[in-house]
Amino acid sequence: MPFAVSLEASPEKPAQAAGFARPRGVFPAVLLGATALAWCIYALQRGHDPERAVLTTGLLFATILVAVPAAYLLRTGARANPATSGLLLLTTCSVLLLAAYLYSVGWYAFFPADFLTWSESDFVNDILKFSIGYPLYTAQGNNESFIYAPGSQLLTYLLAWLSGNGISIAAFRVIQLVYTAAAAWIATLCCRQILRLAFPNLRAADSWLWNSFWFAALLLVATNPLTNPFVHNLHGDALAQLATMLAFYILLKYPGSRSRAALAAMAVFVPAGFLIKQSLLVWAAWYAGFLAICDRSWKRAVAFSAAAGLLLGLALGLCYRLWGAPFFYWTFTVLGHHPVSPLRGFQHLLTAWPYFAAGLLGGVAILQGRNARVLLSAWLIWLGIIGTETYTSGIAWMMNHIGPGSLMAGVWLLSGLASIWDSATALRKNPAERWLRTAVFACGIALFFAGMGLVRIPVRAIPDDAYRYVHDIERTFQGVPADRVLLDAGTWIYAKNRVIMRDRGPCIGDRGVSGIADYSGILSRIAAKQYSKILVRGLHAPDFIYDYFLWPKSSGIRQALLDNYRETGKIRAAEAYSYARNWAEDPYYFGEITILEPKPSSSLPSSQGL
Repeated sequence: MPFAVSLEASPEKPAQAAGFARPRGVFPAVLLGATALAWCIYALQRGHDPERAVLTTGLLFATILVAVPAAYLLRTGARANPATSGLLLLTTCSVLLLAAYLYSVGWYAFFPADFLTWSESDFVNDILKFSIGYPLYTAQGNNESFIYAPGSQLLTYLLAWLSGNGISIAAFRVIQLVYTAAAAWIATLCCRQILRLAFPNLRAADSWLWNSFWFAALLLVATNPLTNPFVHNLHGDALAQLATMLAFYILLKYPGSRSRAALAAMAVFVPAGFLIKQSLLVWAAWYAGFLAICDRSWKRAVAFSAAAGLLLGLALGLCYRLWGAPFFYWTFTVLGHHPVSPLRGFQHLLTAWPYFAAGLLGGVAILQGRNARVLLSAWLIWLGIIGTETYTSGIAWMMNHIGPGSLMAGVWLLSGLASIWDSATALRKNPAERWLRTAVFACGIALFFAGMGLVRIPVRAIPDDAYRYVHDIERTFQGVPADRVLLDAGTWIYAKNRVIMRDRGPCIGDRGVSGIADYSGILSRIAAKQYSKILVRGLHAPDFIYDYFLWPKSSGIRQALLDNYRETGKIRAAEAYSYARNWAEDPYYFGEITILEPKPSSSLPSSQGL
């Protein structure tokens, strides 16, 4: 870190103790520093015993964590400021934790197959469809459409194509990480804007050290495993989080100008957000309420609502023109029939409590400043967002719905922390007391970060056996046309052959839980033995993706497979490291695969031959 700038406080302005030179080049510097440390971790751990390698990495981290504030203390001597020392400690800690994340996520990002989670196959399938001119949404009997709007898939493909990568699984995942870093950057801008509204005289917004801390910490929040586990996967979450932070930043900037351009940006965001993820439509209500309460202008609220409604109508009309009724079936009907469990949502609230606490505590601190009405409105919108996200997370066991609200909670926490940092570490009669207070305060924040899930052990995320597993799947396709081999999840093989495959497992599962699916298409194709091979995971398990035991009624697909196909082989499940039991987000897709081939006609049950 560059210590040539003045780090000590001006005695006339103790509230500016941590306000240094303007934050030019802070964000790329933080990313480059964390990336360099991630490469150091890789070099330290390569070819070594995992436990010993982690211990060596821990020693390196401890050395850096001590060395940075120590260098500041040696440089400034008696003029050293405890508040600056504590902030240096927290910033260094955040960068080190970010390096550990980058090391771990690199294994996921460059994994060659697209089944790290349930959405990846459909995500890549949409990109493949677009690249060959195939409709993104078709009749449900085909079982090859995605339940999300196409914005994230199409933008990801565009960026990959512009970078010269085309259809590259690794490039697609790296782009998700770029979305996430951009979301953390905009979240940092939100911290600065909140402080400028609440405490205009506070220089933390212009401090390179505060901005470094905010960006590193918010990037950790944006990737936390509790509520943001899929931002590096091929899923709409990363871009949806970026869009949410952009919407929040527009909202925070509007009171300062009340310009028509900001109002127009709000209106445009409504259809744009919908095309990224359907749930972002709720911002139409948040914006309208904010304009009515904060701006005290019903005319502007009505004008915004009319413009947003018109643009949304045009977007929906375009989607209907391109894909017809199937678009509305997949993006509205299917999701609209997913049952929500309030009890599960309440369980998620208890698990995600640190983010609720973070937003509440940060809001209390910020609301002590100026522009209380504006900031209270923005804070209540955050509370409404994270509350609705928590409720809708009751659809499934995963908590990724709460991700954007969690990042917004981080914004309130860190901006609130900056607003009280100097007063909490203010000079006392006894200098030792100030150093002790600062140390306790900084350590308490670091421990709270651990409760938010920001601390990760830097271990290899995916073992060698996972690559063997991928190669075994690919070998089963050899000598057979790709469109004659049905793999339940994973599109990378079909992308190589430019084949749009029907009857995919995740597509079936998305509708089985609500009991609204029509399975006649896949059942008829199985009965006709249309596929030369079928590869499925968990055929005899209760959680078989084609016939899940908790569905309100059986799909009949398992029995159809048993009646018409015979087991001719197995692909052994990928073995995880003994010390890392949950080495992948969804180990189900690394489970044992049963290889099925058509039965001879004479071996069919008599009822099938009639």
